[in-house]
Amino acid sequence: MLKKTMRSLGSIIMMRVVIVGCILLLLVTILSLVAFSGRTSTPPPAPAAFETTGLKINPPETDPGQELIITATVANTGDIRGGYMAELKINDTTQQTMQVIVGAGETKAVTFAVVEDTPGIYEVVLGGLNGQFEVLKPATPPQSSNPTIDDPTTPSPSKPSKPSCCG
Repeated sequence: MLKKTMRSLGSIIMMRVVIVGCILLLLVTILSLVAFSGRTSTPPPAPAAFETTGLKINPPETDPGQELIITATVANTGDIRGGYMAELKINDTTQQTMQVIVGAGETKAVTFAVVEDTPGIYEVVLGGLNGQFEVLKPATPPQSSNPTIDDPTTPSPSKPSKPSCCG
């Protein structure tokens, strides 16, 4: 009987050791979670994001065939470097594109040279910004103030008369 009691006492002690071990493991796990939950994780960097500002058209009026310059500033408001495709549209048609690489928090100028031959007003769109320029009509040369032969108000030069003697 004593052996039986000793075995059962050994089993009880073993179970208590296992239970205490499980409780300790549970406490360590809970404390670890509490300790790490107070830390804030660093958010990932914001991707490159672009804003276009400062559209300038120089000169705003030009003669046919003369070059004008269209510029704007592109800013990267994101946290990482990125590429931006600047697209210049004139009268709703893409005329030129330019790829620019802009570092995080930096700005870059984009510049386009344009030549138009037809007089008129042209609408410009660049990066969501709008503007316009005008190609002027060529100046017409002033009319001459000298009378021409075809002018009916101009007297015709007189013809030499035939001698009356020989007639």
